[in-house]
Order: sequence, then C-alpha cells, then structure tokens
Amino acid sequence: MLVLLMMGGVCANDIDESTLGDSNSTDIQQDGMPQEDLANLNVAVNYQYSEDNGKINPTIMVNNKHIVSKEYNSSSNYYNVVINSTNADKLNISIYAPGYLTQYKIITPVGNSVLPNVTFDMKASESYKLGHEVTVQADKYLDFDNADDVLAITTAGVAKYKGKTSEDTMEAIVNYGKVSYSNILMLRQSAVDPIDFAFIVKKGNELKAVVFQNGSTKYSYLGTISENMTKSQWNKYYKAVVGENSWAFASLANGWSAGVSREILQEAAFHGHICEGTLGGYSIIQALLKYYPPEQETNPGGVGSPADITAYKVLGVPGGSDDDAALFFLDDTIGKTGYTGMNTTNTGATENMIGFIKWNAKLKTGDLIIMSFNSTKLKKLFTKETKINPDGGSLEELKYCSWWIKKINSNPEKLVDFLYEFTGLTEEHYNYLMGTTANVTYDGEPAEYGVDGHGLDLKYILSLNLPSATRATVSDDGHSKLTDAEIKQIGTDAANEAKKIFKDELGIDIERDDVDFLALTDAGYAFLNGQDTVIARDGIFEVFGGTLYSQNLLSLHQAVWKPLWFAFAIRYPDSDLVNMIYLRYNPDTKDFFVGNLDGKRVVDIGFETLNNSAKLRAIEKTFVPDGNWFNVQTIINAWNEHPLFDQMATFLYHAHVCPGVQPGFFITDYIQNNYPLSENESYTYIASNIYCKDDSLTYLLDLSPGLGNFFVQKLPKNETENGLSQGVLIVWDDNLKIGRAMIVNFQNGKIDTSKYVTSEAQRANMIKGFIDMYGNRPNDDIKSRPTITTVSEKWITEEQFNMLKQGVGAGFNSISYLKSLANVTKEDLLKAMNQNSNNSNSNSNTNSNSSSNSNSNSNSNAQVPNVNPSQSSSVGTSGSVISSPSASVSAQNNEADDSQNDQGDAKSYEISKSPAAKSVDSNSLIYALIGVLAIGILLGVGYIKRDKK
Repeated sequence: MLVLLMMGGVCANDIDESTLGDSNSTDIQQDGMPQEDLANLNVAVNYQYSEDNGKINPTIMVNNKHIVSKEYNSSSNYYNVVINSTNADKLNISIYAPGYLTQYKIITPVGNSVLPNVTFDMKASESYKLGHEVTVQADKYLDFDNADDVLAITTAGVAKYKGKTSEDTMEAIVNYGKVSYSNILMLRQSAVDPIDFAFIVKKGNELKAVVFQNGSTKYSYLGTISENMTKSQWNKYYKAVVGENSWAFASLANGWSAGVSREILQEAAFHGHICEGTLGGYSIIQALLKYYPPEQETNPGGVGSPADITAYKVLGVPGGSDDDAALFFLDDTIGKTGYTGMNTTNTGATENMIGFIKWNAKLKTGDLIIMSFNSTKLKKLFTKETKINPDGGSLEELKYCSWWIKKINSNPEKLVDFLYEFTGLTEEHYNYLMGTTANVTYDGEPAEYGVDGHGLDLKYILSLNLPSATRATVSDDGHSKLTDAEIKQIGTDAANEAKKIFKDELGIDIERDDVDFLALTDAGYAFLNGQDTVIARDGIFEVFGGTLYSQNLLSLHQAVWKPLWFAFAIRYPDSDLVNMIYLRYNPDTKDFFVGNLDGKRVVDIGFETLNNSAKLRAIEKTFVPDGNWFNVQTIINAWNEHPLFDQMATFLYHAHVCPGVQPGFFITDYIQNNYPLSENESYTYIASNIYCKDDSLTYLLDLSPGLGNFFVQKLPKNETENGLSQGVLIVWDDNLKIGRAMIVNFQNGKIDTSKYVTSEAQRANMIKGFIDMYGNRPNDDIKSRPTITTVSEKWITEEQFNMLKQGVGAGFNSISYLKSLANVTKEDLLKAMNQNSNNSNSNSNTNSNSSSNSNSNSNSNAQVPNVNPSQSSSVGTSGSVISSPSASVSAQNNEADDSQNDQGDAKSYEISKSPAAKSVDSNSLIYALIGVLAIGILLGVGYIKRDKK
C-alpha cells in the first residue's frame, strides 16, 4: 500500500518531552533524504489503551519528512515502514495520533538500509483519559451493544480540563467505537465551565442515562431520563444533576428520541437545550423560507451555483430562544452584522417576535416580515389533544416539546404566525432599524451623522404605513426525500472521489487519520431536498477517519439553502503548499461537479497562490465557483497554521477566518481573567461596535441573544470613540440584584504584511500572526501586541441594568447612558438599596388602605433626572458625574476585515483599569434610585430574560 504521509508542526503542549532524546537530537539532518534507495523500518506503536492498537492509524515521520509507505502487521503489532535511505548518522522518528501525545525517538542506522526496530509507548492526553474512562463506565452501566441507539452529550471542547481545551475527550468517545460520529453533541460552553457528560441509550420507548459531572469519572446519576418517568424519578434526577445541564441533557435526549432532526439537535446544542423557543424558531425559519425565499440569479452563467441577490437581516428581542435559531439556520450571526436586538418590549414587541428584513443591497429596498409563535394558543392546543398542562412542570414541558417535534415533522409553518408582512422598506428605514457604523446620506445630503440601531422597534415600524408584501408561489421542487443511508452515501462518495483524484494526480494514497489531511464541508448546515445533511459527515468519517476534535473533518456554518459542497486538502510540514480538491453535489444528476483549473483538479491554494491576483480570479471562475472561495480558502489556510481548538471552532461558526474575528479571543481571555465569575454571577454583553469579533465573543463566552445575555445595538463611530469602544460588559449578581458595568475598549497590534502584494496574502499572513499569537508561538511578523482596557466601570442597580438593555432612549444609548451614571461603591449601593427597601416597607404600612396614596408618597420626593447626558450630568445621582479616565491609546477602526486595524493579540495585555469608585451620600442615592425606578416604569422596562433551565 503506497502512501505519502505528511506531518505538520505540533504545539509543544502536545509533545511527550520524555521521548525527545538527548542534546544530540540537534544534529539530525532536516534537509531531506536521497530518493534513489529505500530502507525498511519496523515501528511498534503501543497505545496506552490497548483497544486503540490497530484502530488508530498513526502518522509516522522521519526527520520531519515524508515516509514512502507503511503497512500494519496485526500479528506483530508493527508498522512496516519504508523510508528513503539516508546517510545521516541519526534519525529522528516521530509519531502522532489523535488524543495521544506526540513522541520522538532518535535512532542510529546500521548502514544505509538496515534500521533497528523502534517501539513507542504512546501516552494519552489528560482529556483523552477522561473521555475514555467515562465512556468505558457508561458502557458498563448502559450496555451499548444491546441498545437500539446511543447518544453522547458533553460540555467538553472549549471548556478547559487541567489547563487545556478538552476536545480529546470526544476523540476518545469516537475511538471507543460504539457511539456514531453524528450522535455526539457538543454543548457550547466557555473555557471556565465544568466538563460534564451524559450518555443515553434508547431501548424501545425507554431512555436510560448515566451522567458524569465536573470532570469526575464517578457518575452522579444513573437511571431513566425519559419524559415518561414519574415525578419522584424526575426529582431524583434533578437533585443529582446539578445546574443548567439537568434540563439540557433531558431535553436533548428526549428530543433525539422523539425524532427531531439532527440539524435542530445541533442548533439546540449551540443554544444549550431544546425548548419551545428553539423549536418555534426553527418553525419560523421554515415558514419564512417557504413564503419569502432568498432571491437568486436566474442566469448566472459559468459553472457556479446561482448567487444570492438578497440577504436576510434579523431584528430580535433578546431573551427569546427563537433568536438563536434565526442566527443559526440563516447564518445571520452577529459578527457578520446579520442581527440587531435590544429590549424593545416598550414599543410593543415581545420576546417571541422576530423580524426579518429581506434586503436587496443593489436596489436598496426590501421586505420586512415579522413573525412569532403563539405560545398561549399552542399550549391550549397541546392541552386539548393530550389533557396535559405544559406549564405543570419540567416533565410536562418535555412532553410538550415532543409534541412540538411531531408537529414540526409534519407541517412546521402551521405552528407560527405571520404578524406583519411589509414591502417597500427604504435605506433610511433599514439604517434606523439595523444601525450604521459610518455616517450616512440620503438623496445627496451631506454624510454628517450615523444612526444608532433600534432593532425591533414595533412602534416605529407600524408608523411607516408600508404596503403589504406578496408571498411567493409555493410549488413542489420535484425532489424526492432521501433516506439516511442515501445522505450518508453522498459523503462516502465524495470522500472516495477525492481519494481517487489525489491518487491519479499526485500519486498519493490517503489513509485514515492522516494528521495532514482535511475534509471541509457544509454538510450539517446545508439542506438537501429540505432535509438536513448531518449524517453525510459519517460517510466521510468512515473513509478518512478524522473528526472535528482532531481538526481533520470540519463542518462550515452556512445558510440552509446553500449548495452541498466538499473540499479536501493536504498540507506539508516543510512548505506553504496546500493542495486542494473541490466538489459540489448536484441533486438533479446525483453526481459531483469537480473544480478544475487549467485541466488540474488538484490546486495549490497556499501563500504563493494567494499572492497571485490572476490565478485567484481564475480559481473563483472555474475551481471554486460557488461564491464560497473566501470561506473555503481562509479556513483551510488557517488549518495549515495549526490553530488551537477553540479558535477553529469559532472560525467554523463565523464561516470564515479574518483578522476581524481574532480580537474576540483576546477580549474573552481578558474578561475571564480580570472579571472571573463568583457564585450567582453571570455575564451580559451589549455590543456597540459590531464586526466579526462579536462571533468570537458569542461562541467563547457562551452568550447569545436567545439566552438573553447578548444584546446588539450598532452605533456610529463617533459614539464608540472611532471604534475603540467595543461594547458594555455587565457582571450581574442575581442574588444581590446589583452588577458591575463597564465599557470594553480594544486597540489592535500590528503584523507586518509587507512581503505580500495582494490583500488575500496579506490577510492570510495577518491570520497566521494571530494564530501564533494566541498559541504563544514565535512569529517575527508580529510587531506589536494589542491593548484591552475597561473604562467607566460602575456599580448598577437592576433598574439601571434594564435601561442598559433597552439601549435607546431620549438621546442616549448603552454607552452614553453608562457614562452618565455616578460612581458608587458596592457598599454604598447596597446600603442605599436596603434603606430604600425599609422606607418602602414603612410607606406601605402607613398607606396600606390606599394604593394611590402609597404611590404618591413613594415618588413625591424623587428627583427624576433627564436621561439625556447632553442635558443632564447624570442619571441616578444628584451631583456631578464622576468620570473614569479612559485608556491612553489612540482610536482605530476595527470594522474592515482587510484592514491592519482588525488585528488582535494574545496574552500580553497592557491593562489600564479605572480607579476605585467614589462614595456618594446615601440619602441622595436613595432619591436617585427611586428616580431611576420611575423612569423604568414610564418606559416599560419590566424585562425578565429567559435563563437556561
């Protein structure tokens, strides 16, 4: 079996240093070996877990160079390795295997063709050990072999275990071989969250689970997890499984059992659980796409798929889980400026409402569709059909979700309401709702001002008196439904086609688990004949091995209507060469379009190509002609630089790699290091300077609009200090009902790109710099590191918190409002709140017979300040504003991906924290707090977010 295997550089953290040999290893030749003679080498690879022997195919390198071939001898447990003969005095043999530490050994040849046998005892990573042990235990208690099906759910991945990301735990589950690749769900969590596992087996209608929590290999719960359990069984489960994951595990397990689509399971794992909102959001998207589908070119020409000529933009009310569904299924992520959402309930909007702008940027006009699911109506229907009250408790809600799933699988649009369907939206309307970064102009007016985003401002929308939109005519597309086996076969066929092309054109036989081979696809996001394509990834896995966790089988976030495509790539350890094949599935002919450039089906897309403008133009016409070249090449070239797992997971969610997405990594580190959460505390973020980095913050901080803790109000540059201020972070204590709010500032470092002439190559070099920066790897092109600061840090009340989440008022936004507040110590704030509570109780007792008098007494002495900072010095104080010094850095624009200003940095922060807050008179503060409460009542800020269960 001929093979050419390449191994790239590995992070030092993944190396077993005990195997590196002595100082003589520095004398090993690294410049290649003669090609005319061959030598044989027997390499024994003994994995720490013997069941992995012969199952995991290791990558074997000699002097960091390619071997000619290898073949496994199962009887002797040796790999018979053929290498090019060498005159080197010593050889450096290296072994890489997913989930195991990379090892090196130095050997001395006996002549040119006789080499000694080498044995490697491979040590598993700490995360792999954890994953393997809990899987073995789960199999012991649940008996996987006799189950109808097995599901694994875990918080591992981005969450860190013993100081490192924990993706190897899932690699261990895969390698155990009894849980299918598509049946492993990775819950989105932050680096500081605990690592939990739930393994579920299905036997008939029964579900049994074993749960491990906080990185323990001892289970915390073993028993039923079915919606049909008794209340006493539920209470036992709920007490044993501590925290929000009790609902996450139960809802996902029962949704899986009820037959929910894999795509919905995937979105629910992103959101954190299955609930009415996640199911309602999916139903809304299905109805939207049916009656207001994307408009595409009718005669695109060439070989590419029709390009979209309209784009969806989402107007949401954070706190409704349906918002996350819109972001996920439409690929309308915050970082790609696809979503705007603040608490606009005071305008008549509700959490269950969601607006969609179908925008034609060329014509500067669009439709505005506002939809909802009527929770009250649907719950009444559920009760009528089942005689169950869905609000009776968690078990009843599980049954309600299963009922939803059955309705979705038959007719999802019947579950939602089209509240308003407008057309004729103008650019001015669009800018008011979505917001602008730059100054805007209409009809030749001077571009003197930008516009704050207002989100789903229902009062404004209804005041426009827009004409009614027309729904599309619905017709059958003529495609029959596919079975799981057929969808899986598409992945298998794509993998085998790529394998054949690499063999035909490069003479390379791709083996399983090759560390330097990548399969990249939008399978799992793109729909085919109205069906999800998640299981196509299982077909690729069976041919090539590789997983998300080893970063060799990656799924790129795309909108559901995009074509189903596959890209396969090989990287080389000693060059920037990256060879790639591109395939697109054609559902009409049931075959593949194969990309071609000047007769070649394998094309280098590395730095040399990126620095060649003419070749780039040709590639986009015939090789990757589907409008996704930027997405594909940036992910593959980033993969070539060996990013850390949390980086790659975020790149895939963002759907491409750019300098703009990188600041989110460093801001996340800064927040978690400088504002770690204590008990009862949580983060809320209000984004103001919107660009790609907001997708990193969403993914890595485990925040989102659907969870009610990520708000989006795009502000013009003049209101964010020319892009320096990124947004407002709140660390909220739900027990004390107070929080710390602060403005997060970010200033980029610089990476030298002068050796490249095209923007594509310059961008790629910047990305390489950021990946090295985040991984603490040396890079001479890094010229300076960025600065992150927090300013205007204030202790705030619940009423002020709600005002921040509203974002738009009489001349203020979240940033200007925070700046207007007084500096108050935590102690003074709590003291004033206690006094205010005592006074309220006293007034209540005195005026118990007259609610109107009580209200009058409560507000008679309140000083209600003007909330416009330009007219009044503060909100919540009777004195002047106590301001914090801002960072001593110059403002830069962070918006454009190609700009040098879109750079971020890792680890070395230049921090300038605001000084300690200044105490104010408690009596004055009491009146100020009452005043803020009055404003809250007037503006209707009684908003309560939906927490995770």
